[in-house]
Amino acid sequence: MTDPTATTILDAVDRHGVLLVHDQVLVSVTSLVAGEPVKGSWWSHPMGKAIYNALGAIEEQVVTVKLIAGKQTLVARRLWPELVAVGAAGDPWQLSGLDEHTQELLATITSGSGPVVVDKAQRKAAELLERRLLVHVTDIHTGRGHHVKGYEDWAAWAAERAVVPAADSALARATFEAAVRALAPDGRVARLPW
Repeated sequence: MTDPTATTILDAVDRHGVLLVHDQVLVSVTSLVAGEPVKGSWWSHPMGKAIYNALGAIEEQVVTVKLIAGKQTLVARRLWPELVAVGAAGDPWQLSGLDEHTQELLATITSGSGPVVVDKAQRKAAELLERRLLVHVTDIHTGRGHHVKGYEDWAAWAAERAVVPAADSALARATFEAAVRALAPDGRVARLPW
């Protein structure tokens, strides 16, 4: 990798296992690149372009999910088996309280052959599935040059990358809990979706 900023970020993700894209307290991509916590939107920060470019340079080497405090979190390749185990588990914290519309969307996504692009009416349900880690979200480039979210099943995502899920989703969650505790200053634990 030729981009030193991207290398720094990837080293941090590998070291910690997880790394927030943006946070004002916990270590994050934005604070690593800017050299200090970034207040507000990182897009308007003087280092915004460098942050964007570095994230683009490592996008094939990490997976991004809403893991810590509902924020975009990079997950190191070594934790992909645990991530797939957690995402595909269908545990009560993931499924409880899903309305019929959201359950139907989940069924559509898990039975599909590729990422599902949702319409405006389905967006809220899709975002709930994302927050509960029931689906993986990918960026799709349309023929018109736009970017839209595509929602896909974890099993399909894992198969495409030859990732074998960890055997126990409870142990996988514990792995993420330990990684997040190690990031938190003074023992403060950031919220995880479960």
